[in-house]
Amino acid sequence: RTAGKNRLEAHLGDFVNSLKIKRSTKQHLAQVESMLKRVFEDCQFTVISDLDANRFTAFVNSLNTAVKTKRIYIAVVKQFCKFLHDTGRLPKNHFQLIKAPRVLKTDQVHPRRPLSAGEVSRLIHAAETGEPWRGISGRERSLIYRLSVESGLRYNETKTLKVADFDFTNATVSVWDGNEKARRGATLPLRAATAALIQDFLRNKTPQAAAFTLKKGYLMIKRDLEKAGIPYQDEAGRFCDWHSLRHSTASLLIQTGANPKVIQAIMRHATLMMTENYTHVYTGQQRETIESLPDFEIQQAEAVKTGTYDCVAKTDPNSLPKNCPKTANQSENIRTIPTNFQNTEMTRNRHSEALEGQKTAFSGDKSGTAFSAKKSGRQDLNLRPLRPERSALAKLSYSPLIFINEPGLYPKSG
Repeated sequence: RTAGKNRLEAHLGDFVNSLKIKRSTKQHLAQVESMLKRVFEDCQFTVISDLDANRFTAFVNSLNTAVKTKRIYIAVVKQFCKFLHDTGRLPKNHFQLIKAPRVLKTDQVHPRRPLSAGEVSRLIHAAETGEPWRGISGRERSLIYRLSVESGLRYNETKTLKVADFDFTNATVSVWDGNEKARRGATLPLRAATAALIQDFLRNKTPQAAAFTLKKGYLMIKRDLEKAGIPYQDEAGRFCDWHSLRHSTASLLIQTGANPKVIQAIMRHATLMMTENYTHVYTGQQRETIESLPDFEIQQAEAVKTGTYDCVAKTDPNSLPKNCPKTANQSENIRTIPTNFQNTEMTRNRHSEALEGQKTAFSGDKSGTAFSAKKSGRQDLNLRPLRPERSALAKLSYSPLIFINEPGLYPKSG
């Protein structure tokens, strides 16, 4: 009852303080607070008793924003209501039953495309030969672009780098966990040529100084792209912004034939599926892959020439053999398939040998389980083909008698 009398703005302050303990960034805290205040105002939530899941669902459906933004609204409100329920301020949490909508490719409002190797070279050259922009020289901008494409660093990670984060002896750069998106931290390798250029650029700076100066990066890259003759938005509606440099890293690495797990480690993704979302197919890459297939006509001609189709190479090289041999070194009589008459004769000979073995093993024995079929008066009308293991057991002295009927000896019956 005491919590129900307070306004939701007071509970919002406690919720933000609980997020500060988790070391959330200032940008994240400001975004959460702004979203919750908008929900309270539009849904007319004043106190805890006003919280209604159905009203909030209608509010989310009426938003004219991207699906990803709707998912963020749902996640923030569900987290706030969970905080109220865990602290004993909300008796029942009906917001936990709300399901976030699935994001489809057609729902992307700002789709990105990667830069090809040629476009990256043109961008770096345009920045290096360009005039300073907001106090950032062309040389510094070219190094920033080159580092971003070769390492996959995000904008904020590049902006917060310090001189001490570079290890030029081992050619690596370290990203602190507080500046990384996943809050894990990482050490990434650098190309030797790029490490030498960065070392020469940072030689007059102190270890704790900022490595690069970044201001309004989205405007900076848009200006350099225009100078390089690269469209900011292509005919398909895909954009080429700062985060496209990270997409270019994954796409260019997969084009070199690198291991996908290595690319995932460089991109610092939690799953391989997320890394696959950053890889794109360049124009003409499908045709080049199809053209790399072997020429099957040449393969067939070489096979006929080397004797792989030796049973038909003498007569008709363009036709395939009906009965392909196992090897090409076998004689002709072994490679021929026996006729039905030959099969019947072979089966009859095996049956005769088995009967002779039975007569030898059980001749004169009238006691026990072994006795002749003639004296027992029984006939086995269920004809079964003789198996190799049974013919082998028939020669053993301790095996029971097996009745083997010769094909054609008895008339067929049901």
